[in-house]
Amino acid sequence: MTGWSKAVRAAGSSNGGTRVSEAPLADRLRRMPSILYAESPMRKGALRADLRAIRKGAFVCDAVGGKDGGRKACATPAHAQPLDVPVLRAEGIVRRYGAVEVLSGASLALSAGEAAFLEGRNGAGKSTLLRCLAGWDAPDKGCVELLGRRFDGADRAQRALVAFVPDVPAFYDDLTAGEHVRFVQRANRLDPADDVAEGLMARFGLGGKRDLLPSSYSRGMRQKLALVLAFARRPRLLLLDEPYGPLDPEASCVLSALLEEARAAGTAIVASCHRDAPGFRPDVVLRLEDGRLSRGRP
Repeated sequence: MTGWSKAVRAAGSSNGGTRVSEAPLADRLRRMPSILYAESPMRKGALRADLRAIRKGAFVCDAVGGKDGGRKACATPAHAQPLDVPVLRAEGIVRRYGAVEVLSGASLALSAGEAAFLEGRNGAGKSTLLRCLAGWDAPDKGCVELLGRRFDGADRAQRALVAFVPDVPAFYDDLTAGEHVRFVQRANRLDPADDVAEGLMARFGLGGKRDLLPSSYSRGMRQKLALVLAFARRPRLLLLDEPYGPLDPEASCVLSALLEEARAAGTAIVASCHRDAPGFRPDVVLRLEDGRLSRGRP
């Protein structure tokens, strides 16, 4: 067993009678809304440092898990939000890379249960826009709001409401697919009695491959695992970058069904897409051109 896997299994165990919590680790994991599959190298180093502390039996607690073992909700309940407040609002987003301005005042708003497909030529800035909406990149100008509050990825309670699957999901080298799923469950305090991850694994045909490392998966299988991790969290805002691209026809139909279910449950969805999705019709089409967004109907 690798040191990384040992550390994962040690999280939440007891050491010398002292309860060991994975709370700070969970906090760092939530810093990236997609949890395990898109950590930067710098953040992965921070995660490993936290895991080393866990293995040494360091006692830690935060707002999620206190010394009494109690758990406070990370996300604001849906019913606590005013009905007229959009789930997502972006206003005047400007993003530059050096002298090149990729986004030039992009604005959009999405309500609960509204799904948008983001279209544009290659290099138009779709991935950049999604990263800004997810709190991964800070815009040079403009702001993003999540349920009426400014969102920049710094607030843990807000991050718990967002899931983002980038165009190239990345995974930890020595965690199996099943360990990724279990880690996400623990990091997000998902109720085991209400867990949907196993069902999602089965729907995508990964149930019998959970003990394999994602590095042994095909590109399409890695995409399926990333989608499992995102949908299992039941986010209020779901951001997907070219989700259909690596999928086979059967898996594409599964994804469309999951998107329909998420929309019906009130999730706001933004997915960049170059082609029609089988069995799923968005409410809105957002066209990104010359750094600006235009809104239309499909």
